[in-house]
Amino acid sequence: MKRYFICIITAFLALSACKEMDGEYKDFVVANGYTYPQKADSLKIYPGYNRLRLKWQKPKSPTVKYAMVYWNNYEDSLRVEWNQNQDSIYVNIAELEETSYTFYIKNFDMDGNISLPVDITGTPYGEGYLTSLTDRSYTQAERDVNFLGTIKWGAMTTDLAYTEVRYVANDGTKKVKKLKFDEELITLPNIIAGELFEYRSFFVPPNGIDTIAGEWKISDESFIYKLPRAQWSASARNGNHSWGDGGGGQPELLLDGNLATGWHSTVGAPLPQVIATDMKVRNEMEGIIIYPPAQTNWRYMNNIEVYVSDTPLPAEEPNSSWGEPVAKASYSGGDSFNIKFSSPVTGQYMAVVFINSTSGNTYISFMELEAYSY
Repeated sequence: MKRYFICIITAFLALSACKEMDGEYKDFVVANGYTYPQKADSLKIYPGYNRLRLKWQKPKSPTVKYAMVYWNNYEDSLRVEWNQNQDSIYVNIAELEETSYTFYIKNFDMDGNISLPVDITGTPYGEGYLTSLTDRSYTQAERDVNFLGTIKWGAMTTDLAYTEVRYVANDGTKKVKKLKFDEELITLPNIIAGELFEYRSFFVPPNGIDTIAGEWKISDESFIYKLPRAQWSASARNGNHSWGDGGGGQPELLLDGNLATGWHSTVGAPLPQVIATDMKVRNEMEGIIIYPPAQTNWRYMNNIEVYVSDTPLPAEEPNSSWGEPVAKASYSGGDSFNIKFSSPVTGQYMAVVFINSTSGNTYISFMELEAYSY
């Protein structure tokens, strides 16, 4: 009898618990039952330029006929239908601001039943994103005797997709060529000497669907044409000092195209130090480039003068017969020292005069000497 009484009490408690649970979920129960259509499956979101793209799988149930996409707290909506041949559904939401949006998707069947909502959040990109990025920059722009331009580029920047270069060809038309994000060089045939070129970068963030362009930028200079040096000769005032590390030390090594070898002034020789060159033919020049030693503590050069003439300039201290220097400059650091003339200069002979040094001694050394025009 006691066991029978316990069973009755247990059954009563269980029935009470069920009634309480029914009360908790009564708001979700529809009279005579309710059929929820299949909800959106595998929902993903992709950022675009002032837009977002939604993607999800097409419902497998043939009773689901369309979907509604809601955003802006259900103030905006879009009806989405699909055909039988597609496996995935794509929806582009355009004209969005550069802020976060939450989207809700509900499926509807043929009887008007509504699925449970599925939500996802994303942020488009716009002008704010573009202004936060840095364009890829070029480090060198040269041309050869056949007017083939070559541009060397710096490291790729954040979210870089590719770079475009726009230049004027020798027939007067403007050409555009693309540089991939992982390429370091671009070649441009048939350029016009002396013309500037333009360039711009294109960007796309991770998972982005739109590639956007930065503004066109104009090059600081046109393509440099480095004068051929195969026939040049060079001499130094007071000779040279041989480097024990294999650097050579002879002045002719300034013309060998090897940055590991170069000239070093004779130890103890008085300033100014002078490098004189005979280019064998008259050249029009717009500047020179000096390449200091790789070791920064060997970069003794400071104030420099450059002379160009049609009469020989011997490797000696400058005198009044040389005339005025075509350029004066001070070296302030860097792996190359570009001394640009104020105007083009023509001549066969050139002398580079090192007035003083930064080390407090008379030493001067550097590795290569180039002259260029445009």
